[in-house]
Amino acid sequence: MPKFFVKDNQVETNKINIVGTDVNHIKNVLRLNLKDKLEICNTDTSKNYLCEIINLKEDKIECNILNMLQSNAEPNVQVTIFQGLPKAEKMELVIQKSVELGVHDITPVEMR
Repeated sequence: MPKFFVKDNQVETNKINIVGTDVNHIKNVLRLNLKDKLEICNTDTSKNYLCEIINLKEDKIECNILNMLQSNAEPNVQVTIFQGLPKAEKMELVIQKSVELGVHDITPVEMR
């Protein structure tokens, strides 16, 4: 089941509005229709919702909340790495491994 991420302002009492590039992905890539189910995560509260598509519009998709779950999969801390600039192509490896580990932000620092 596809999983999408939304902000707190997109979640209402019993429905969720999906906007932005996810609309194109849901409609044209996944080709989902009315009554199809999605898993949606509110990144502000770490709650997961099992939802059903109730309306497909040009700029947003409206989903009805069927079930709500508290998720322990999404981290509740945001890690920032301050990385000295390494030689050659090693910075790419640092970025790749940091993203794999779930780092929120990487700030390069010039060492003197």
